[in-house]
Amino acid sequence: MKAFLYVCLMILGLVGVATAKRRGPVRDKLPVTLYYEALCPYCREFVTSQLLPAMMRLNLFPFTELTLVPYGNAKLDDAGNVVCQHGVDECELNAIHGCILEHHNITQSFKLIACMMRGKKNRLDRCADRYKIDVGDVKKCKATRSVNDILAKYGQETAKVSFNGVPAIALDNIYDANESEQLSDNFDVIFCAKYKEKFNKSLDTCP
Repeated sequence: MKAFLYVCLMILGLVGVATAKRRGPVRDKLPVTLYYEALCPYCREFVTSQLLPAMMRLNLFPFTELTLVPYGNAKLDDAGNVVCQHGVDECELNAIHGCILEHHNITQSFKLIACMMRGKKNRLDRCADRYKIDVGDVKKCKATRSVNDILAKYGQETAKVSFNGVPAIALDNIYDANESEQLSDNFDVIFCAKYKEKFNKSLDTCP
């Protein structure tokens, strides 16, 4: 009986080791939160020329806990409706971004949103085709809910941070206006320095 129990425990131990190996190493991730709006030219420039290359070309995505908040400088009017800085079209696009974030993981969401921000129109279908991502759930979300409803939680998150303009970038869950400005121009350099400082290790792809 003892021999039988010993064999069972050995088998369970081997299964546990195999499972751990399949999961792979746990990476340290540095939180990055981007407060933005879909038609802001500075936001579009940051996402497409700074954040996207850092995440994809430098492969910093696996080491980043990325959060996107599509609201920016939007406000509520007296009737409680969301009014966006760049008009109704921006509110519509922000809402599409919100639906993307609700229904897809952050990797797929970022690919779609970064692709969409290369233009000023609704490029959802084009970007979905490019990355072979099914966006039926996104379209249903946008068609069945109001812009106010979709953007409500992003407005609440934005209200927790005091900034003068967007893009506003919080690093390691802390928003600092000077650091945000530096990140908007040299994201990879600042991110890599902060990562090394926090985790005491350098990433191979960092500049």
